[in-house]
Amino acid sequence: MNIAVIGGGASGMIAAVISKRSGNDVTVFEHMPRVGKKLLLTGNGKCNISNTDMDPGHFHSGDLERVKNVLEKYPPARTLAFFEELGLRIRDRGGYLYPYSENASAVVDALRFSIRDLGIDVMTGADVLSVSKVMNGNDRSAEGRFVISSNDRHYHFDCVIICTGSCAQRNTGSDGSGYNLAKRFGHTIIKPLPALTYLTCEEDFFPSIAGIRTRAAISMFMGSSVNSCTDLCGVEVGELQLTKTGISGIPVFNLSHIAIKALDEGRFVRAVIDLVPDIPSEDIRSYMKDRLAKIGTRTVEEMLIGVLAKTLGICVCKRCGLDLRRSCSSLSENDIAKVCRMLKQFEVTVKGHGSFENAQVSQGGVSLEEVDDNLESRLVSGLYFAGEILDVFGDCGGYNLQWAASSAMAAAYAAALASQIG
Repeated sequence: MNIAVIGGGASGMIAAVISKRSGNDVTVFEHMPRVGKKLLLTGNGKCNISNTDMDPGHFHSGDLERVKNVLEKYPPARTLAFFEELGLRIRDRGGYLYPYSENASAVVDALRFSIRDLGIDVMTGADVLSVSKVMNGNDRSAEGRFVISSNDRHYHFDCVIICTGSCAQRNTGSDGSGYNLAKRFGHTIIKPLPALTYLTCEEDFFPSIAGIRTRAAISMFMGSSVNSCTDLCGVEVGELQLTKTGISGIPVFNLSHIAIKALDEGRFVRAVIDLVPDIPSEDIRSYMKDRLAKIGTRTVEEMLIGVLAKTLGICVCKRCGLDLRRSCSSLSENDIAKVCRMLKQFEVTVKGHGSFENAQVSQGGVSLEEVDDNLESRLVSGLYFAGEILDVFGDCGGYNLQWAASSAMAAAYAAALASQIG
């Protein structure tokens, strides 16, 4: 069987290798000058391949049951076995799985060398303008096959696996062109929006605390108005990064899709930040009173030094309306209560977010309701999808590369089986 793989990212390269190993002729179409460019940026260049914790809650989709089915059939163990066959040694860092060298180029090279050694035809700089399936015509040999138009030429294939990615990080080649290919076959595209990115906030104090990193718990709320943001939508704990315009860091990234979708729907969003998550709410008041008894001679400006970064501590006190020149010993019970509340509930109003260029992945894509558990189209036989083009994305921590691998395996093995049956 002659199989076309459109897209030379992680899912495309994995699908190509599996398809070729299954005895098929394979051609990869990649419109960038080389394959794997986005993969080089994964995990800040370290390439977090997968994670030992495959709880479905780490994935987000309109059809989590189908995602679960694919991941159960093609779990991390199969991903690791695949890469180890390519000569890649894996390192387990507390459940986060990396190439042993912790270098993304090692993953790209392992895939690239395998593609070369298997003799897979890779067409770089190849823009796929259209994909269609011939149902009838003068050429009987073309009936039931796919026609791909690229660079003023036409190619015929028995199966097509679309692995073109999403709209995120367009400079790496993910320009959303795959959505148009899918739509021409009648597929529904769930509106693509950025995900795993930073959030911007309304408050004007952020420049004074920019650059601070601190452990925090972030709770995301939404509502139909500023005053009705009471619907709790998610909680994440981790290293919060404060920027000139708002909040960032892995916990924010993992919650960003909630805020972005809500804002896109015209809803209001607020984030409530617990700046001292390791101190239980019921203990915070006694903690602060004990602390103030020990440092009563300090000024309010110095009160939270040793608990928070200095400028963040000052910001907390200013938001409580306290005079920074006052002595800590002069604070009233009400003043202390304000500080305790601010430490545990540092509220900010989310007004915006990073663009597709700043997002690690996209939410949305080809609806999973229109593909089966092998990720073959329910509308067009022989047409498969893999990777981020589908309405699936995962949290930070190797989940998106795991989906790339699992979905590529599902599509490629199914296509190979179809060729054997055929």
